[in-house]
Amino acid sequence: MFNDLRIRKSAHPASRLPASRFLLALGIFIAFTACGGATTDAGTGSGTAAAPLLVVSNAKVRGLLPGRNMTAAYFTLKNNRPAAVTLIGAKSAAAGKVEMHTVEMVAEQMRMRPLTEVLIESGQSTTFISGGHHLMLFEVADIQASMAITLQFTDGTELPVEFSKVDIAGGGH
Repeated sequence: MFNDLRIRKSAHPASRLPASRFLLALGIFIAFTACGGATTDAGTGSGTAAAPLLVVSNAKVRGLLPGRNMTAAYFTLKNNRPAAVTLIGAKSAAAGKVEMHTVEMVAEQMRMRPLTEVLIESGQSTTFISGGHHLMLFEVADIQASMAITLQFTDGTELPVEFSKVDIAGGGH
């Protein structure tokens, strides 16, 4: 098979390029296609046979409590990339501000604290849950059946995710 490719190489338009330009073009193509695999597991997959590089499941956003304009969102993020990824934030057109938070014990009381980043190793998952890591959404006017939230990573990847609305009575994060 390799020999067939070598024999036919001269007929390929790329063979007329100097070797350095061809390798540069090939490197750009590989880098571009490697970064484009971020998809969600919520029915918006890429349609290819390869597994998505970033998979979001169980994406839920709490419905607004009466008289409130802030809420929380929860999800699981699986990293199928060959290297670790770092989640650094989120944004949504339906919210004035989105922050990552965590809940921790401080002086024998549970306190909510800002979270600047979450590292997810290759092949691992992280779960944002009530009482742990979660997204806080501020200045939310209304939530219909779902809300679009885009997850942001240190490498510039942005992963749009559709979060299903769930009505949860009571407080807690």
